[in-house]
Amino acid sequence: MGELADGVARLERELAEAQEALRVVEKVEEEIESAMEEVESVCEALHNLSWELDGEIADHNYPAVERYAYELWGLVDSERVRHAVDTVALLTAVRDGRPLPATSVAVLMQGLKDVKASHPTLTQEALDQEFQAAMGRAENIWKEIYDDGSWDSENERKDHLADHLHEARQEAVSDRAVRAGRFLMELCDHLAETVWPEVTDGLRGTDLERVARALKEASTAGETAPAVYKLYEVNLSVQYESSPYSLGAVGEQLMAFESWLGVQGQG
Repeated sequence: MGELADGVARLERELAEAQEALRVVEKVEEEIESAMEEVESVCEALHNLSWELDGEIADHNYPAVERYAYELWGLVDSERVRHAVDTVALLTAVRDGRPLPATSVAVLMQGLKDVKASHPTLTQEALDQEFQAAMGRAENIWKEIYDDGSWDSENERKDHLADHLHEARQEAVSDRAVRAGRFLMELCDHLAETVWPEVTDGLRGTDLERVARALKEASTAGETAPAVYKLYEVNLSVQYESSPYSLGAVGEQLMAFESWLGVQGQG
């Protein structure tokens, strides 16, 4: 009976140890899954941000656009995300019995000097070229439709052309501002569809250098978002000066504020 009791006690200890080991494994798996979700959630957040920007740009809500520009930068250049990456890498190595990562992903990123940015870029020069091209097309369209030699006088012809080009200019000015704002959406979409999958796929494949390169590229792209917002702000200001009412409610608010400042200044 003594040997039997000892055997039962040993089996009970082994069972308890196995159950504890299973709990540890389950806990590790939960932590890996939670940290991985943290990293993967950035992609959805970028798509949501792009959608939000679309509405705010349509409403000319420049303070919201500025806020989202900095939010974009923060999403892809986040200590929280880098910590989640390190957690996945460490716990995956523990779970699989592999050597632990030699360093953090942040240190790997700092050591990368040859990462080439692939994100789209935008300059005021490019916007102005698009503006001039739009004006050129507008004049050519007018000539094709109206410049048929049937005008009663040259002055009448010139006046009609001037009116047409004025309307075209107003539209091109508005399009230029919208183009600058929507470029932030392009940046979001590029990061979500091209760069961030490199982060998540590299992490699943335990390729930390690939992850570090993608995070460095994402950080570089995100860093440009405030400058892109400034392009939007500048061109929206030109639109306001050209046609305040084209900004809808925002334009009316700005005009009211300017009027109030004028009254205060006179007082």
